[in-house]
Amino acid sequence: MKENINFICKVCSKSFTSEKGLHAHLKSHKMILAEYYTKYYPRYNLLTKDPLPFKNKDDYFNRDFSTYEQLIKWCEKTEPSQVKEYIINLLKNRVAAKGLKVAPCHVELKTNDLPEVDIFQEYCGSYTAACEAAGVKPMFGKRLPEVFKQNIDPNIKIFIDTREQQPLTFPNSESMKLEFGDYAVGGDDYDYTYVDRKGEQDFKSTLSKNNLERFEYELQRTKDFDSYLFIVVESDLRQIELNNKRGAHKSNLKYIYHNMRVLSHQFLGHCQFIFTGSRKKSEEIIPKLLKLGKKLWNVDLQYYIDRGII
Repeated sequence: MKENINFICKVCSKSFTSEKGLHAHLKSHKMILAEYYTKYYPRYNLLTKDPLPFKNKDDYFNRDFSTYEQLIKWCEKTEPSQVKEYIINLLKNRVAAKGLKVAPCHVELKTNDLPEVDIFQEYCGSYTAACEAAGVKPMFGKRLPEVFKQNIDPNIKIFIDTREQQPLTFPNSESMKLEFGDYAVGGDDYDYTYVDRKGEQDFKSTLSKNNLERFEYELQRTKDFDSYLFIVVESDLRQIELNNKRGAHKSNLKYIYHNMRVLSHQFLGHCQFIFTGSRKKSEEIIPKLLKLGKKLWNVDLQYYIDRGII
């Protein structure tokens, strides 16, 4: 059978059956990937009109700006109908490239430098409308229920897993071994909902290569029990990135965030990552997560946290 030739060298017109073969061939021309692609496939920043820098092939062809701030400035300066078409196409491309069954949530948009939910709301009417235009449903489809803003019984008993090393403080708590997660409630308050608390370092460690399989097993158990796990991180994305730059031992945050996004889709309907910003804020939110349970499973809580509503 004749091989399907898809890759042709722009320098000498030689054909290859794979991109890997083409890239290896470029050494014969004493060219690196950046030189090859910027010369034969030049791309320009939509805002500044400057040549786009080359980091890797996927990044080069999937970005039209060097920074997220430039994307926002371009949106502000451009005809709204053009912006609407552009950001919907960004969403479509993300869904298609990753084979997603649902559209990205707020955290996924932020960690990919994609337009945030507010941008879609401004130009498309709502994020749900943008998702419909892209041919998918949003990962989380419900608004924050009004009951979340109400106070709950401060004496609600919260069970803390015996293995929790840095337990949060609640007015009424009891230590016991949980099937998964670090916090739960019982009795009439139980709604198949658990919370896994993580400090900043623990969050990065959990989603690293060495611990990822173990955490995936915990999420699988959550799914097997037809339950839901809120992974509550006592930091925010900005602080995590700042601390990672300053720290002596830097983590590969792109890899960490990639794993977070993959797990969010893999265990859709059974988990959600939340970045509260502090232990104090976690102590405020966790009792409500546990008490309201299923009422919050389909709510993009990080969006409301980042907007100061929670």
